Amino acid sequence: MFNRLSRLAAASALLLATVVACANDDDGTGYTLRIGATSPTGTPAGSLGWGDKEGILSEQLTAAGVDKIEYSFFQSGSDVASALFAGAVDVAAIGDNPALRARSRDPKVVLLSLDSINGDAWLVGAKGGPTDIAGLVGKSVTAPQGTIRDRAAKQLIAAAGLTGKIQVRDVPTPESIAGLSSGQIDATVVTGASAIELENKGFPVIDSLSRHGFGSTGTNIALNTFTEAHPEFADAWRKAVTAVNVDITENFDAYLAWVAQTDGTRLDFVKQATKKDEFNTEPFPAEGVDQLEAAYEFLNADGSLENEYSVREWAGAKQ
Repeated sequence: MFNRLSRLAAASALLLATVVACANDDDGTGYTLRIGATSPTGTPAGSLGWGDKEGILSEQLTAAGVDKIEYSFFQSGSDVASALFAGAVDVAAIGDNPALRARSRDPKVVLLSLDSINGDAWLVGAKGGPTDIAGLVGKSVTAPQGTIRDRAAKQLIAAAGLTGKIQVRDVPTPESIAGLSSGQIDATVVTGASAIELENKGFPVIDSLSRHGFGSTGTNIALNTFTEAHPEFADAWRKAVTAVNVDITENFDAYLAWVAQTDGTRLDFVKQATKKDEFNTEPFPAEGVDQLEAAYEFLNADGSLENEYSVREWAGAKQ
């Protein structure tokens, strides 16, 4: 698993060098849409990848003038958000944590849609180490700073009433998993099938967001300079995202098999980690907005946001 994840760095560097160098060409009949995302494989992953593979994204976005889609892949959602601000990508498909932080930094950030809801994250410990969160007092948990995994670590610590008693260290996921395996890291937060795979190898799952009724959302953001330059895009993107998710729910077994194949993991791990109710079939479902607002409130109380704003107004924007 570590080798699979660690390939991301090399793949990202190559893709970044290629894609970021490309201008957002406009030949008069259409334009190239540059999407930034995270991916453990260096290819479009999750619902975005399925929409790309099935041609749903390109089909739905043609009406908005998109005649080509290019991707850039990064280590974390925070890196994708930085690329958005730098003008290297037009759309950032990222977790709620970096999206909320990006909006707190600049009111020009547009929330195009939620592409997933009810996301889970698992706190996984080292073999032979603590099997409950209280056992981590005086120790540390690793998670990439500014990501959903970072917030999940802090939320789980807070839920246990142990804020300030367990350190959260900024360590990328591949290095965290390697450190977990070598016993150099006490615990880390992972998402998706990776958590089930680690558990299957004997690493204890200490806690998870879902055990406390918490959830995370996947968000798609852009800058209003882009949406104003392409006024039909936001609506077309929302239709595209919901069309992709409808297709996933209707072809769920095929989707799970594809994820297992592209991620190089076992199908039963993917089945355990992935639920149909993660794939919202409307752009701003009430449940997802509630989860987004809960994440905002936690980050705001934690002092992680630069400026306050209304999440519900942001989610209701029609830019």
